[in-house]
Amino acid sequence: MSKKNNDEPKEEVSEHLSEWQKRNKEYLEKKAQEEASKQKELEEEEVKEAEDSIEGGEIAEETEEDDSSYEEEETEYLEDESSESELETELSEKERKKLEKLQKKAEKEAAKVHISRIHIYRALPVLLGSGLIFLLSVYFLTPLATMKTIEFSGNQMVSQEDLLKSSKIDEKDYTLTTFINGGNHIRNMKASSPWINNLEMAYQFPITFQVKVKEYGVLAYLHEGGQYYPILTNGEIISDPTAADSLPETHISIEFSDKKLIKEFALQIEKVPASVKKNIKTVQLTPSKVTPDLVTLTMHDGNKILVPISHIAKKLPYYKGIQSQLEEGVPSVVDMEAGIFSYVEGAQNDSSSSDEEKQKAEEESTGQPTEQAAEQVTEIQEQEPAETQNSTENPVNTENR
Repeated sequence: MSKKNNDEPKEEVSEHLSEWQKRNKEYLEKKAQEEASKQKELEEEEVKEAEDSIEGGEIAEETEEDDSSYEEEETEYLEDESSESELETELSEKERKKLEKLQKKAEKEAAKVHISRIHIYRALPVLLGSGLIFLLSVYFLTPLATMKTIEFSGNQMVSQEDLLKSSKIDEKDYTLTTFINGGNHIRNMKASSPWINNLEMAYQFPITFQVKVKEYGVLAYLHEGGQYYPILTNGEIISDPTAADSLPETHISIEFSDKKLIKEFALQIEKVPASVKKNIKTVQLTPSKVTPDLVTLTMHDGNKILVPISHIAKKLPYYKGIQSQLEEGVPSVVDMEAGIFSYVEGAQNDSSSSDEEKQKAEEESTGQPTEQAAEQVTEIQEQEPAETQNSTENPVNTENR
């Protein structure tokens, strides 16, 4: 009861305060709170300053330590410099030169730029091509480009000078152009002489050209105006005559000058065996009313053969079998104009009888020799084929050479 009584007067006191007093009381309380907050702030600042001062002392100590270490490093560096200078003074001149060389090498190696292999491979074709062009240009500027040696072989009737002149190869021509134009040079040489059958030109490194010449052989001699003109195996007549004393012992003498018939005779006689061909001495043109190309062959054994030029290759090989049946030492005539039959020369005085025989032979269309001659002819064809039908050189020509 007493406590209640004590509280009650306080409440009554507060209730009895005026408005001014209440406001003053609130103001004083706020002011006290502000002072307390300011004091707290001051205390906090003092604490911070103390902490900062502690940290600053540590930093100062660290800076002092760094300064001392820096001074030590400076002293060491100065000592190293002094030691290096002392070492340099101790080095001799030779050692200095060596060091300089090593330094230069190191600088050069450092200056080198590494190139990948791919770029090198790409550049190779260009480098090789340009190098080849350079070498060729140098080669064509030197005298070596026009140096050449031409060698001839196989030529007997045509001189090397004539062949070289007709080839139109100039001394100033390049070796390369001579090789490229080899076909033209061969044609020029071949057209320059009727003796030339074939030509081959081969190049041999570095400056040699080898020309192989193949000439036609001499088949017979055209006897005209007291002169003897060689007739080649292709039927061509050489305009330069051969002296009578230089003729071979056995040769064929042509006594007519028709070039067309001579060429036909050469082509036909080439198909006749050599044993029959060697026996021919002279050839005379003796045409008949029926056969305009009929010729009379005079043989070295004294016999005569009447045969058309167009039938020489077909009929003349039979003479080998007929010859054995003819009387030795008695000149005979083997008539191959129409069929094949023989008679003794001069034994038929009546021209009528000879005409009748010829007519009979023409009617039979294929006149046949005796049975023995026919058998011998077949034997000859089997034993002795026309081995020299396609030969291009007559043995008479070899003797002449």
